[in-house]
Amino acid sequence: MVELENLETLKGMGDNSAAMVMESLSEMLCMEVEMDVSAVHVDTIKSIPEVLELPDGVIVGASVGFSGDIAGTVLTILSVESARKMADILLAGMDEEEPTGVLTEMQESAILEIGNILTSPFIDVMAEATSMVLTQSPPSIACDALSSLIDQSMDGSQTSDVAIVFNSALHVVNQDIDCNILMLPDPDKIELLFKSL
Repeated sequence: MVELENLETLKGMGDNSAAMVMESLSEMLCMEVEMDVSAVHVDTIKSIPEVLELPDGVIVGASVGFSGDIAGTVLTILSVESARKMADILLAGMDEEEPTGVLTEMQESAILEIGNILTSPFIDVMAEATSMVLTQSPPSIACDALSSLIDQSMDGSQTSDVAIVFNSALHVVNQDIDCNILMLPDPDKIELLFKSL
C-alpha cells in the first residue's frame, strides 16, 4: 500500500510542518524552538506504542480534526512529564494551582493552544502536497491511554487501523520534549491520500 516514494514525500511533509511549528512557537514564546521529525512510519494503531516506545498508562493527547476531500484527525501525543514541561514554559510560572488530575486547568489550556500549533501545520502541508481542500475543526485535549485517545479523537466516526506516525521531538529552553504526531485518515480515503502524494 505504501511505497518508498510515499514515505519520502511524507518525511518531506513532516520536515516542512516542523519548520512551520518552530516559527510559530518561537514567535509565541519569544525564544528559540527546535523541532525534529526523525522518521515517518505507516503502522497499525496497535503497533504504535512499540514504535514510539510509549510508556504504559496515561499520556496527553491534543487533536485537531479535518474534513473536506478527505477526513480524519491529527493527534499530538506527549508523555505527562513532557506536557507539564511544555505548559510550564508557556505559563512562565503563572500557574500556582495544585493539579487535581493529570494537569491543572491552566496547563490543559496551554497544551490545547500548543497542540493546535503543533497539529495545524501537518494538515496545511498535507492539503498543499495533495492539492486537497481541507477544513480544520477546533482542537481538543484528553489525558488517557493511547487507544482511548485515538477513539476519542475520532469520535467514533472512523474505524481506521492505520496511522501515519511522525517520530518527532521539541527542544525548548534546554528542555527535551517528546511530541509525536499521528495522522489518522479516513480509512475509506487512505488509498486516495497516498495516490495524491
